[in-house]
Amino acid sequence: MSCKNCDSNEHCGIHNEGYNNHEEEINKIDIYLYIVSILVFALSFIPIFKEYNFWFYLVVVILSGYKLIIEGIKNLFKLNFEEDTLMTIAMVAAFILGEYPESCMIILLYKLGEFLEDKAVENSNKNIKKIVEIKTKTANLLVKQNNKDIKNSIKIENTEYIEKIIPVEEVQIGQYILIKPGEIIPLDCKIIKGNATLDTSSITGESTPLNVSKDDNILSGQINLNGSLICEVEKDYKNSTASQIVDLVYEATNNKGKTEEFITKFSKIYTPIVIGFAIIIALLIPILTKQEFKIWILRALVFLVASCPCSIVISVPLAFFSCIGSISKKGMIIKGTKHIEDLAESKYIAFDKTGTITTGKMQVDKLVSRGKYTEDEILKYMYLLERNSNHPISTAIKQKVENEEIKVDSNVENFEEIAGYGIKANIEGKEILFGNNKLLEKFKQNTKNPVEENDLRNVEKNASYIIIENNLEGYITFKEEVRKSISNTIRKLKKQNIKDIIMLTGDNKENANQIAKKVGINNVYAELLPQEKLEKVKEIKNKGKVIFIGDGINDSPVLAEANFGISMGDGAEITNNIADGILLSNNIDTVYDSIKISKKSMRIIKQNIVFSIIAKMIVLSLGLFGVAPVWLAVAADTGVSLLTVLNCIRIFR
Repeated sequence: MSCKNCDSNEHCGIHNEGYNNHEEEINKIDIYLYIVSILVFALSFIPIFKEYNFWFYLVVVILSGYKLIIEGIKNLFKLNFEEDTLMTIAMVAAFILGEYPESCMIILLYKLGEFLEDKAVENSNKNIKKIVEIKTKTANLLVKQNNKDIKNSIKIENTEYIEKIIPVEEVQIGQYILIKPGEIIPLDCKIIKGNATLDTSSITGESTPLNVSKDDNILSGQINLNGSLICEVEKDYKNSTASQIVDLVYEATNNKGKTEEFITKFSKIYTPIVIGFAIIIALLIPILTKQEFKIWILRALVFLVASCPCSIVISVPLAFFSCIGSISKKGMIIKGTKHIEDLAESKYIAFDKTGTITTGKMQVDKLVSRGKYTEDEILKYMYLLERNSNHPISTAIKQKVENEEIKVDSNVENFEEIAGYGIKANIEGKEILFGNNKLLEKFKQNTKNPVEENDLRNVEKNASYIIIENNLEGYITFKEEVRKSISNTIRKLKKQNIKDIIMLTGDNKENANQIAKKVGINNVYAELLPQEKLEKVKEIKNKGKVIFIGDGINDSPVLAEANFGISMGDGAEITNNIADGILLSNNIDTVYDSIKISKKSMRIIKQNIVFSIIAKMIVLSLGLFGVAPVWLAVAADTGVSLLTVLNCIRIFR
């Protein structure tokens, strides 16, 4: 059952599709042999076949146990004392001692438990397999054609193209691809023609479809629900979102946490010790007590089987693996199970402000006219001066003009950018200046209507002023766009046993406090340099484990220092490389979901460990006193394993 691509996780279920299909075929053969074995075992209870019982028992052991015996013997020679080894010893020893029905019950119960475990694990891995399916194998490349008469050609910038299906790995940056309705987007790209609705749930965890059109950037792994799109490739296959997500999930399955590593090391030491005790019980005790060897050998077999740690060895990695899959469905990729414990145990959460609590975009807060011009006229002039800029303030002005459908049809002449101050130009024969408070101070003494201090007493620091023909005619103020539902998320996080939620920002105190108050954060540290942010996180770590959420290059040192660093999916590439988790959904509510799932997973892991130990101690006690037969020990072992696996599946609920 081990995976060729991740030896550390026997129940991976996501690597090597052909290998998994081969395993399914073998599993079907095993099931048929198992059914025949049960029928043959049933014949042994019919009185008229009593003289053939030995042969019936032998057939049952061979048909159901041949693979187990082969693996057990191989492991025995390698001194690899796994579950197969212990079961082989118990089954063969019982048969040699003449306990034929006991030997048959051992293998039949063991195989039943194995089938049920496989089915439960398969169901728990379905969500992980969906992650692998976000990658597509081919892309519709658009190839240039000189023959203008060719049918079904596509025209892009006066050049004819035809469609050619090629492996997605061969598509290069800058080439054009066609994405048809119903197809998975093969590579990260920019739409140059067409519009469509996308299902982004596989990448962001968001169920709401996303409408896209020309100039929008779209990510690989998303599904085109309708409309054909012609796109320009921006990232190659290796660096596209879908490939990176799948690689991260593969990496995560091999990146073990402390608990998982302890269980692996524990089982390697524990099993030989158990075998040693079983030998003492089977050989030393009957010599000292002068009792029959057969009695104590059978009790030793009970001890051997009942003490098998398979329920812990299987369920702990599976719980971590299920946690990774469940969190990825919510829109966050975690780079390894080793980070889950830190996420679950964190008591403090520190947020960067811009691009994290806020979207990084600006909104027009207040537009004021001093009387001569209407607000729409002032806004029009601001738009004409800023329409060619991608600055957040420019974007906010353009957005407001578009939303209010203000008519803009004037020409801009003599455009001049005044570095550090603003913009100067002629519009409709008027000299217009637009800029910050430094611009106002510079031209204050030249204005025909001097500005009184009390005239601007309510103007915020981030106001931009418009001066028309040497007259201050108005100003505009902006506010940062706060992410949707962030306030509700902060409230929910406080209920997750989080001691404190903190804002760390380089922004001015006034603006930082305003945003913090709006979203419900009480503890704010503003005007911090990157090094000061780092020192503050170190200070918080002295109190307890801390999660830090950021998006910018300047957040990279802090993300590395925090116990669990989360980068926003649309943040800088370096932050995504350094962070322990990538918030692909850009939805802060996913952080709450992830903490909740990680805590639930750790609870389930502890439950499974405690339950397994208690159950085994009970059966061990009964076995040593001769109350429990070997087949009951097998039933207890497989039953406990199955229950712990089923308990893991609760993580997906």
